[in-house]
Amino acid sequence: MAYSEKISFSVDCSKINKEKLKDGKYLNLTLVPTPSSQYNEYMVSQYMGKDESGNIVGNGDDLQTVMDKFSKGSSTSPQPMKLSESSEDGLPF
Repeated sequence: MAYSEKISFSVDCSKINKEKLKDGKYLNLTLVPTPSSQYNEYMVSQYMGKDESGNIVGNGDDLQTVMDKFSKGSSTSPQPMKLSESSEDGLPF
């Protein structure tokens, strides 16, 4: 599953294990695909090291997933607005 879109994610900074920051200032994160999740396309976890389980610090989606969810939420497609012929200024309101 490879995407060409940018991925946006949120991080809850209170869940970061500050002792595991690289050189005391670099936060290493891992994006874990979660295709079966009904909420988000990715889970964000703090990388703790090989064979160590990281703290889940957030979640994210790519732009296309957000747009797909948005379009599925609307029951009808928006119809183009037609200008009323009786309007003096050409505006429909």
